[in-house]
Amino acid sequence: MERLYLIRVDMERFLGPFTLKEVKEAYLRMEFGMQDEIAGSLRPWITFDDLEAIKRHYPELVQLVQREMLSGWGVSVHGQVSHQTKVKAIPQTSPNLIARTLLLTILTALIVAIILLLREGQLQDLLLYFKDRNYFNARSLYAETYNARFESYMDRNREAINQAMRKKKGFQQWLPLVRSVAFERDGHWEGLPNKRLRGKGDEEMPADCSMGAWEQRWLASRDSWDRFVEGRELPRADWVQILTMDPHWMKLRSPVPGWIRPQSYHEACLRMALKSLQRLPQDSHGEAHKMLMARMGWQLGLLEGADQNEHFEMAGTLWALSCIEDGHDAEALPNCLGSANLRSDWRQWLEATIALRRLAILTENKRELSPEQLALFERGLAEAEDKTKVLWLSYSEELQFYREILQQNGQVYSALQTLQQRFPQLHWIP
Repeated sequence: MERLYLIRVDMERFLGPFTLKEVKEAYLRMEFGMQDEIAGSLRPWITFDDLEAIKRHYPELVQLVQREMLSGWGVSVHGQVSHQTKVKAIPQTSPNLIARTLLLTILTALIVAIILLLREGQLQDLLLYFKDRNYFNARSLYAETYNARFESYMDRNREAINQAMRKKKGFQQWLPLVRSVAFERDGHWEGLPNKRLRGKGDEEMPADCSMGAWEQRWLASRDSWDRFVEGRELPRADWVQILTMDPHWMKLRSPVPGWIRPQSYHEACLRMALKSLQRLPQDSHGEAHKMLMARMGWQLGLLEGADQNEHFEMAGTLWALSCIEDGHDAEALPNCLGSANLRSDWRQWLEATIALRRLAILTENKRELSPEQLALFERGLAEAEDKTKVLWLSYSEELQFYREILQQNGQVYSALQTLQQRFPQLHWIP
């Protein structure tokens, strides 16, 4: 049976167990370097650049280190002089004593390692490494954000990942990482149907939010863009749903369990819609085309908490929506409507949006409301409950929060805590 080795990278994560051949292959893939350590077969951890220790403890690795590793660093390994030294004979030690001492040393080291891993919260990672090395490596490469090394690893192991996702536990484990790759690219993952990529709970959204699907939607709707922006048409269509989607609504519900980047299917659809529209030629709908892209850029910026001082070229209904979402003065919100000649359904939609935004402004950064503020808030809530029925998204949780404020006589922060317990999947308290 071949000997197996573990490699410790940056004192933080592990590679292996590897055979000698796999150690060489991993080095050629640049998965570790000379400053990293190797251990195996109950022998000590040694850094690769400590050639003398490698010769003493891992003689089978000497050829690999000299030919493959040190040669790339300009280190000469030829012409070394061999010296023979006379050594006095050492009295033999009892084999049983050696075995007991070695066992005690191993047990002590194991206990110390477990204590350190528990203290640093890394024991779960180590167990995961031995249970599913592919997933451990993928998650380690992802770290805190999406990157090229992570994407490349997912591509190389696509077949193994799809195999793991055939089981329920493997599907739940891999799905967030698979989604991050799919929606960084074109909204597809080969081997996984779009409906399963979407998941449950977002039935009101399109089943297919890939770039190809969005290209077809944009091309089919081009003749409606101008009328939509001017407030003369509000069709019940996927592309309209994306453009009117409230970023404050998405932010409260992000991240959704099972999503990391993007943080929800709503955000994924928004990103794919914008990416697809950016690649289409503008032709005769140039102004409307620009405004639709500006609107989606605005939504993503507000969702991510980015500085919105950038100039967004919008007009008509898109400017009105963005103006309301960005409002911080409850009394000034009606000014966002301007003098636009809006069709009745558009006017009802924008008035409902104003009613919700006014309540958010009245409670923003407040622990409690004064009696005067509470009376104004109560009238605003009655108006919002009546007007928001025309909106496509459900604001049930937001309205429950506002009712809770009334029940607690204006205690905003206490109502926030109550709703956070009632809806732990939402992010009421930052």
